[in-house]
Amino acid sequence: MALASAAPAEAEDPFTPFMAQSVCLDAQDAPRPGLLPFEAECERSRPLSAGDPLPYRKHDWPGASDAAVLPSGYQASDSLRGTLLGRPAILQTFDFGGGGRAFVRFDSGDGGQAVLLRDGVAASPLTQDGGGGVQWFQSPDCRGAAADGPAPGWLFAALPLAEVWQERLVRLNKARSPDECPLAFVPSLTRWRTARIEVPWREAATGAVAAASAEVLVSEHFGGASAAAADHLERFWFARGLGLTRWERWEHTARGRLPGRDRMARIIAESRRCPPVAFGGPPAEGWQLVDCRTWTNMVRAAPDAPLAALPWPAPELR
Repeated sequence: MALASAAPAEAEDPFTPFMAQSVCLDAQDAPRPGLLPFEAECERSRPLSAGDPLPYRKHDWPGASDAAVLPSGYQASDSLRGTLLGRPAILQTFDFGGGGRAFVRFDSGDGGQAVLLRDGVAASPLTQDGGGGVQWFQSPDCRGAAADGPAPGWLFAALPLAEVWQERLVRLNKARSPDECPLAFVPSLTRWRTARIEVPWREAATGAVAAASAEVLVSEHFGGASAAAADHLERFWFARGLGLTRWERWEHTARGRLPGRDRMARIIAESRRCPPVAFGGPPAEGWQLVDCRTWTNMVRAAPDAPLAALPWPAPELR
């Protein structure tokens, strides 16, 4: 199975097909609930926007010991076109369910990341994760009269996109608001590439596992000025037509400072909730995987019961 072809207008923007998930369309351009973008019947598609009824939701894979009682996993993640402070953005959400939390309701630990597509880059100025607080990331571009709102420091990729690794040394720091410009910035090596790979996916309703051929954008963010000096690595997969599909956190065994990393590495390995995928290995010797989510556990909408996304971010940030 391969992902459906994008409409010509979508193809003009090289980032949106990777960053936002798509809905399959019938001959009258009406959405087709329950159909996934990589299935053969999906011949035409368009990106989904915040507020659209969802034909499916991307959940994470449950651990092997939880699959029977939590077939929809622990967290859903939608990748939708929306706005951040009035600017076009892709909103990639983190929506927990279970354990007193509910999907589609904003609970403790829910959040997301907003991706701005401008000036030939895809980068995030805003994240909200398990800590609950909003984090702004700024780059040195926030200085000077030319600054226009948040200058995103968390780079995912820049043009041109190609099937070879490209890299850039970025400088970033956290800020308390989109208008705050930090006094100093920390170097971080970022590299990215595209490739066509087999993406593992799971049918949430039955537990059946398969693979879909998809073009992906892989992005690596090192916690240091070089891979040889970094103490940690965060890696992201964005699949054409699906948006954000996987995230990994790696720690270097000698340089890493994350408490309890050996225990975390053992738990994530035993859970088997992150199946093998291309570009998913350690960047070099001495690295261990300590956390991971794979959002290709697919929950389909029924024809008369469309699904909804987590309302994120807060209205004052849209």
